[in-house]
Amino acid sequence: MKQYIRPQFLKKGDTVTVLAMASNPPESAKEERWVKVIESWGLKVKKGKHLYDAIPGEFAGTDADRAADIEEALRDPEVKAIISWRGGYGSIRTVATLDTSLFVKYPKWIVGFSDITVFHALFGTLGLESIHGNMPCNFFDGPDSEKSNEILRSALFGEIKSYTTAPHPYSRFGKARGRLIGGNLSLWSSTIGTPWENHIDEDCILFIEDIDERMLSVDRMLWTMKCGGYLDRAKAIIIGQFTDTNGEDEWKRDVYSLIKEHMDRLDCPVLFGCDCGHEQPNISLYLGREVELTVAPDGGTIEFL
Repeated sequence: MKQYIRPQFLKKGDTVTVLAMASNPPESAKEERWVKVIESWGLKVKKGKHLYDAIPGEFAGTDADRAADIEEALRDPEVKAIISWRGGYGSIRTVATLDTSLFVKYPKWIVGFSDITVFHALFGTLGLESIHGNMPCNFFDGPDSEKSNEILRSALFGEIKSYTTAPHPYSRFGKARGRLIGGNLSLWSSTIGTPWENHIDEDCILFIEDIDERMLSVDRMLWTMKCGGYLDRAKAIIIGQFTDTNGEDEWKRDVYSLIKEHMDRLDCPVLFGCDCGHEQPNISLYLGREVELTVAPDGGTIEFL
């Protein structure tokens, strides 16, 4: 296993920067209720200069603006973590504009999911751990969002050691150990052929989730990964939340049965029912961390090593 850099965990009194790595926040974000959530954790909040900027395409300023906010936060000695306010679209444009060497020179926790999967893929090439976790855009997204917020706080403070999941009829039993990688399926698969592609050339456990995709798109992406050898090279696979999938009526089944069809072609443990993705609760995962996955009749365990 390659040696990854693990940023320092936070403590009360530390400062985090909240900025937009991709799409801009809506007008309602300017009420800044989300700031009070982070401050309730004992942290101070700085905001990216271009957080509330908006240009056509729903971008938070230009690609250079977003990159400048990230680079400034990385260079700022007071800032201990960077949280993206939302995903949306634009991360790949931001990554292509950044001086990515700064992430290694000034390692800090980077938090986000969905479109931020592109950044998590980048960190895999740089050898950095990161947090696939809740973002301020979801801080008030239903009754279970408070649980997601508390889990994110625990992740930032280094308190997450493991998760357990309930039994699922589609899970395949077994045990595996490897580096936890992945994120949003459509974004992860879109990095194939880019400089940020993860070739799974070491022992890895792949996590996937997605939202608002068509059944045929999910099928196509999984076939692409299967034919490219990515699924076969994974030591285990964790299936997160697949939300608002379109076309289930036409396919006469739900998206999880489609995913199971693909998983049945593999010879490795598969954990279904992981509460991570675009629904609440949304647990935080340390991507880039070596983990041990156990899938048994009574449920699953993800242990961070």
